Amino acid sequence: MSEYFTLEVEPTDNPDIREFITNQRLSDGGEEHYADAASGEMGSPIAQVLFHAVDGIHSLTIDDDTLIVRRQPDVLWEALIDDIRDCLRDFFL
Repeated sequence: MSEYFTLEVEPTDNPDIREFITNQRLSDGGEEHYADAASGEMGSPIAQVLFHAVDGIHSLTIDDDTLIVRRQPDVLWEALIDDIRDCLRDFFL
């Protein structure tokens, strides 16, 4: 595991979706998709932590070092990005 954590956030064509790219491996078994928090409860440890700790996530796709997040309507990206960054940092460090 790396001694530091980096996270880049990229916009997409959809204003409700952002792509998060990290220097840590998020998935070993290929792409994982969680359509909602209920499906995330049975998913990978990262999906479980994110859905539990971060309010405003509608769905997640996890693949290798990339996390694709769809936000819930009326949730501001600024707060959501900070919460996701903090959650992933705590998870890896």
